[in-house]
Amino acid sequence: MKPSEVNPMKYKLLLLDIDGTLRPGSCERVPRENAEAVCAVQKAGVKIAIATGRGRIGVGKGLLRSIRPDYWVCAGGAQLVDYKGADLALHRLTTEEMYALVDFFENYDLPLRFTFHDANHAYIGYEEFARREREKNLALNIVDGEDQDHHLTEMPFGAFGFLPQAMAEKFQEQYGYLGLNFLFSYPGSDGCDILQKGIDKGTGLLELAKLAGLDPADCVAVGDGDNDVAMLKAAGLGIAMGNGSAAAKAAADRTGPDAEPHGIAKLCRELWPEAF
Repeated sequence: MKPSEVNPMKYKLLLLDIDGTLRPGSCERVPRENAEAVCAVQKAGVKIAIATGRGRIGVGKGLLRSIRPDYWVCAGGAQLVDYKGADLALHRLTTEEMYALVDFFENYDLPLRFTFHDANHAYIGYEEFARREREKNLALNIVDGEDQDHHLTEMPFGAFGFLPQAMAEKFQEQYGYLGLNFLFSYPGSDGCDILQKGIDKGTGLLELAKLAGLDPADCVAVGDGDNDVAMLKAAGLGIAMGNGSAAAKAAADRTGPDAEPHGIAKLCRELWPEAF
């Protein structure tokens, strides 16, 4: 056990993944119990950050209930946002990176979307994205971008696609020199964040901590998927949910409760009993 774990109130920033962590898979929104517990911890003086693969615009209204984060680590670490919604840092894809992805996904008829400030634009396979969002009880935060022209307004800072692991390896055979990282959420999943070299939730945590004047050791990070591994390693205390992947649990300092029915509320009460 780390010495700092004896006194959780030393931690100044709590970073929370959304899907499978703050929002159990069976729920359309964050459970009320989780929202109220996070708000209590925040009121006690701990800053709250949402760490998600979604762009800030991709977090639908009402999803977090009463939670009003102090910070956001979005698009897998490519977009850092303050409580007012202003960008603190932004890492856009290059033209070469974006066109390589579009060419490859088009050649193999694979769904691909990009994250922009106004929305997630599905350049390929909009209907498949819409179908999957409905199946997972997610609010539809994707627009049909198959005209493939929104990057002429601004370059995207996030990408997400559906493809088998073997196809990701095939992409690397052709475009490995770009250094893009296909980060699948779970083993066996075909959905993955596509990130620039050196960008992930872990580097997002480090960048945010620096901007906020904090030491990474002052941060608690909670997640459940393979795409949370870097964040769990970077935090002073990394906690994987009980329902988390093997990689998340291996990267974490400890394993917490399952997300169902409201594991984050239980975890908050355990770590910060003074807040309740």
